[in-house]
Amino acid sequence: MRTPKARPERLRFSLREERGGTPLPVRSRRMWALGLFLAAGFVIFAGLGWLQIASMRGHEIRDLFDLTFLFFQGFWLLGWSVGVFFLGALAFLVLFHGESARLRNGQLIQTARLGPLRITTEYDLSKIRNLRLEPEAKRPKDFVRIRFDYRDGSDGLGNPMPRLEAESLIELIEKSAPGIHRVTPDKIPSPANPKRSQARSSAGLKRPAARPEPPPSLWSSSSLILIGANLIPLLGVLWFGWSLGEVMVLFWAESAVIGFWNVAKIAIVGKWAAVFAAPFFIGHFGGFMAVHFLFIYSLFIRGLNAAGPEPTLRTALVNLALPLWPAFTALFISHGVSFFTNYLGRHEYLGMNLKTQMGEPYKRIIVMHMTIIGGGFLTMTLRTPTAAVALLIFLKTAADLHAHRKERARRLSPVEVDERATSVALKA
Repeated sequence: MRTPKARPERLRFSLREERGGTPLPVRSRRMWALGLFLAAGFVIFAGLGWLQIASMRGHEIRDLFDLTFLFFQGFWLLGWSVGVFFLGALAFLVLFHGESARLRNGQLIQTARLGPLRITTEYDLSKIRNLRLEPEAKRPKDFVRIRFDYRDGSDGLGNPMPRLEAESLIELIEKSAPGIHRVTPDKIPSPANPKRSQARSSAGLKRPAARPEPPPSLWSSSSLILIGANLIPLLGVLWFGWSLGEVMVLFWAESAVIGFWNVAKIAIVGKWAAVFAAPFFIGHFGGFMAVHFLFIYSLFIRGLNAAGPEPTLRTALVNLALPLWPAFTALFISHGVSFFTNYLGRHEYLGMNLKTQMGEPYKRIIVMHMTIIGGGFLTMTLRTPTAAVALLIFLKTAADLHAHRKERARRLSPVEVDERATSVALKA
């Protein structure tokens, strides 16, 4: 069983070099090979991104199809750029990597340098156990690594070094902490199992059992607003003669609304990490939206048997946007009410991690889109267009409401039960 990494007494980040204390002659890990590999990958992927920018600059926009394809390229480039930025930043940090260590005020202080960033860990010398030399399998026999146990784990000091250098370094540490316990490799005791000790310490504690969070009822404000927003397209079909294509575009636009509010959720869950996670989500989700719009546009707006030239961009946008903006506004408000009532009001963000939140919209949207596309093909085969479109709206509303309530009714872990109870108590 692999020994877990020791948890230091303190961990801090800074952009300046700290001084003072007795320096220890440790050897830094060599990371040039990895740094050059990452740098080469950055150059290649950045070059592909630049080619995409050049392609977008020469893209002529004549109709709605051209505009959608341009948006797809832009979203793709946005998501790609996040990865390129991380690759370049990682290459820079690794290429300028370095390590140092020193003794100061009864502390063993290790500093890892990644470019301008300094990551400093501190260990209390009086708590260090089993200071030892361990041989390295991939190094010559006279090369060893200095390791020690701390709390429920272990850590190392620098890169492998010749045994004589390591012995001198250990003697220097022992002079600063005479009570430190040094062992030989054949007498190294196994560290305590942190999971077992944690289980023993909490054996007598009783925590609340996991329980299901009840979904909002059909008569809750968020459910009623959702139903009302979905019924607006029905009024458009019955009173204003909306076509199947217009209804499909409206349902497609609701995906954009879901994506918008999910970016707000990512910002709440991810905090500083959302600076990078949100653009990546927008790029990936936006590309998905663009492809889906081209599918709907080709099948339900232009049609499979369309003849003649494409309408101009201005004409197509006016014909789609003017009839649909009231219903789109209602859908936006509906999802906004759900965000403030359920996600914030019912503390649904507690226990949610960034990875899960970024993938959350796809579960609902895939089910919704399968429903409306299947219903769309069914509508095209029926001879009564108005009744068929009304049936499609009913199917979509039922699927949307089911997904809305299912998303709210998830089982809470004991930790989430505690967190929500604490949050509600603090607000009270």
